[in-house]
Amino acid sequence: MNAPRIGVPFFEPSGLPDAVYDAGGEPVPFRLPPSVPEGGVALAREWLADLVEISCSGMDLDGLLLGASSAEELAGMLVASLRLDLPTVYTPPASTPLCAALVALGLAPRAGGPATTVVSLTERFGPRPRELVDNFSLANALRAGLAVGGGPVILVHLAAIAREAGVAGFGQMMRVLAAETPEADPEWLREYGVPGLLSSLGHTLHDVPTVAGNLKVNLPSAPPAPRERSRFVFIRARASGAEAVCRVRKGVTEPSGECRVFGSEEEAVSSMLRGKVGEGALLVVGGCGPRGGPGLLRLDALGQSLRESGLEVPVLTDGLAPEDAEGTWISLFTPEAAAGGVLSLLRDGDTLRIDLAEGRIRTGAREFTSREPGEFPNSAGPAYAARYARTALPALEGAGFG
Repeated sequence: MNAPRIGVPFFEPSGLPDAVYDAGGEPVPFRLPPSVPEGGVALAREWLADLVEISCSGMDLDGLLLGASSAEELAGMLVASLRLDLPTVYTPPASTPLCAALVALGLAPRAGGPATTVVSLTERFGPRPRELVDNFSLANALRAGLAVGGGPVILVHLAAIAREAGVAGFGQMMRVLAAETPEADPEWLREYGVPGLLSSLGHTLHDVPTVAGNLKVNLPSAPPAPRERSRFVFIRARASGAEAVCRVRKGVTEPSGECRVFGSEEEAVSSMLRGKVGEGALLVVGGCGPRGGPGLLRLDALGQSLRESGLEVPVLTDGLAPEDAEGTWISLFTPEAAAGGVLSLLRDGDTLRIDLAEGRIRTGAREFTSREPGEFPNSAGPAYAARYARTALPALEGAGFG
């Protein structure tokens, strides 16, 4: 019997091909080009999905062993594996939110070697990605990823994965489960890890099939319940139907301020550095969404500037909050500014109040609805990014190609 051919795409060399060989498989490693079009995390994910799909097609593979170091790499590979639908196993990444989401989806073994698992999977005709990714496993991944501190980007990538898998109703599921799934205390997570987290979810965790048996098999006893650190709130503007997401920590109930409106992160950072932003402001940063970014920009530079200045002001943006965001960030504002959304109607001096208890955005601008949308520069360039920007879906629908 021939050894199963296991594709191992990689950006940097690793020990995965040797592990496949030792497990009895024939490794087929191939290096992926490191260049990614300039833009945000959703654009990078789509590029990587296309790249992995094209690279693996026509190679007569029996399975895939995949590893990734960032959320966009992982999500891109996940989308590609759904298209290829070969027996696929992921090596658990170092990032706890990504690891928890992958294990909960059923695509990464909770114990045992990934290489051994994928070789066994091909030999026993085990489940493929399209058999594993469904409403139940996506609900598990959403709960697990958010409970271990995954930011709003996990909502975006899981929405794209659900769309690729043809799972209907994920948007409503996301809005319900994200609001009722608190982030666990980091010290508790360090003590009990991903297995303890999955056990703590109790009856809300679906016992789905995975690449290595059913998910609940051999889970440890449920540890003491973790203390809540924060939770997500979906915020809506009643009249316009606009929507955004905010991670809410205890003690924060109603951020408000006078708008300082910027058409890019660079403008906002420059104003911060020149001391043009003071207490009582509310930073509004447009042009960072799927079409405007393009590809959904993460505002790391603005987050750093706020930390260094010691200024505590809320931020409202159609982009992504930094992974280590401090303070109040209302992000993924949809429809985005570049698509003529409400964000593009705000002006300096408008007052906004974010009612986190009711999930509402309230404004004191009386002439708000009669304004013309502001213009945002097209930063997509002429190639892949431009094609993406022309059809990109809203962030809360996954920010993929429309």
